[in-house]
Amino acid sequence: MKHFLSGRRDFLRVGLAGAAAVSLPFGQAMAQPAKLTLDDVNKMSLDAFVAAFGDVIEFSPAAAQAAFTKRPFATVTALHAALLDYLRLAPAAEQHAFFHKLSDIGEHAVPFTAASTSEQSKAGIASLGAAELARLHELNLAYRAKFDMSYTICVRRNTVQRIFDEFERRLHNGKDVELAANMQEQFFITRLRIGEQVSGPGGPKIHGDITAHVLNAMVGKPASGVAVSLYEIFGDQSHKVSEAVTNADGRADVLKGQPVPIGRYELRFALGDFFRKTTTPPVEPFFDVVPMRLFISKPEDSYHMPMIATPFNYSTHG
Repeated sequence: MKHFLSGRRDFLRVGLAGAAAVSLPFGQAMAQPAKLTLDDVNKMSLDAFVAAFGDVIEFSPAAAQAAFTKRPFATVTALHAALLDYLRLAPAAEQHAFFHKLSDIGEHAVPFTAASTSEQSKAGIASLGAAELARLHELNLAYRAKFDMSYTICVRRNTVQRIFDEFERRLHNGKDVELAANMQEQFFITRLRIGEQVSGPGGPKIHGDITAHVLNAMVGKPASGVAVSLYEIFGDQSHKVSEAVTNADGRADVLKGQPVPIGRYELRFALGDFFRKTTTPPVEPFFDVVPMRLFISKPEDSYHMPMIATPFNYSTHG
């Protein structure tokens, strides 16, 4: 689904002291090893299959062993379903036992798999300040006390602020609702892992993108050379996560090759610099940097922000 968005003026209110200092490197897609093909997977021995997929579900090689018996897989989605069925079809008590043994987010008393460690680091969890880590620890304790299991969320599909917001919201859930919520997040986590590990027919859509298009209304042509920056919003502060420059067609790929984490953002168009450099005779533009406030709710969707601009006015369209 593609969304055509204009700016929004509602500001994110954040209760985390110093949250704007968190480094969130998700603006650059995670480096991935060469993908396996589905044909490669269907030819694997049991040992090779377990080695490749034994940690897709955290520390659960038995899931890979069970999925191996369902080969050949017609699609990548079928591979993912076969792995997740080990947990999805288990009795509720066994599902709860699985989440009980998982590490708490941001804690290190119980080891993480390499995938979880990398995902939390990329999402900014590893860069939280002392106050945020203390709050996270409090939330983990409260969650364990109520549900006796680990809070599970796909960190690559959510901004840090959203992770905290969801943590606090879900503490009000009942136990059955929360177990279902953890299962849904496990679906997202494992789908993303499989989708980035294996290529082939029927692959799940796991990445979204943010693009922009600027038309120079002074000359009726695409505006080539406009800097477009994406910022995550923390209250009245912000943190740059990505940037791009419009090409000869006036288009810019601001964020691509990854999920677009759920949360609030500001897209900034440097129109002033563009028109100072390109207008003859030179003019001093009225608009310098034009912001668009966004709330992203669907990480795998495409979001396109088109703009028509002159040095003295602009409009968005869709």
